[in-house]
Amino acid sequence: MQAIIDADEVLQARVAELYKDKTLTNDDRVQRLADLINARSEEVALNELIQPIKQAQSQKRKRNPTRAQRISEMKVYLMHQGCYKSAQLRGMTYDEIERLYYRIKRYVDKFIPMGTLVTCYFIKVEN
Repeated sequence: MQAIIDADEVLQARVAELYKDKTLTNDDRVQRLADLINARSEEVALNELIQPIKQAQSQKRKRNPTRAQRISEMKVYLMHQGCYKSAQLRGMTYDEIERLYYRIKRYVDKFIPMGTLVTCYFIKVEN
């Protein structure tokens, strides 16, 4: 049982807290220790089952969006930020939409809200 506790750092911390509690009797302490070990072993087993699923999901999420998804995202951005209507964007090609998208995005990114502290350095040009 000591080998199980020594192998797991989380379990070591919980056991240390258990031994610090002076209000527990030895029987209560043994019962809680057994419960901790069982709960932790179930937790570790569950993590071992879930880990491959999480890895597969993260790999799936890493895929780049398709061209149609990218066009859709750019159109939504242009309609919300660029005040374009859906009818205006409907007949455009991917390159035209992309060019508009980056123009509006640069404009929005340059915006500085009022009340923010902006330090400007002016260079004096002498003639």
